[in-house]
Amino acid sequence: MNPISASSWLWRALRGHSVTFAALFACSLLGLSVFSEFRGLLDRIDAPWYVWLLAPIVLVSALAKKEQEWIPDARKRLWWARGLVIGSIVAVILIASLAPEPKPASHEPTPIRTNSPLR
Repeated sequence: MNPISASSWLWRALRGHSVTFAALFACSLLGLSVFSEFRGLLDRIDAPWYVWLLAPIVLVSALAKKEQEWIPDARKRLWWARGLVIGSIVAVILIASLAPEPKPASHEPTPIRTNSPLR
């Protein structure tokens, strides 16, 4: 996750009551790359390279502007944005705490196996 993008999305989600940017922050925090999937879709339809750069910007901007029509109540947008941000942080903490401990690396050399009949 790019820390500059994540901090920008977090700021826009909390300050601007933006559900779109809160969803982007939550997805990136949980390890879901929305833009990578979108670029994969563009790659499958053989879109040129400049579309890969411009399409995500246009799509996110359009979604951020349309969310005021979809959720006209500012309080409800703020509630959804904060819920997504706090929920994703709680989910990451729970996932990290429930994950099994990694096994320590063994420093013993692995025995070399040969197909030789002599041993």
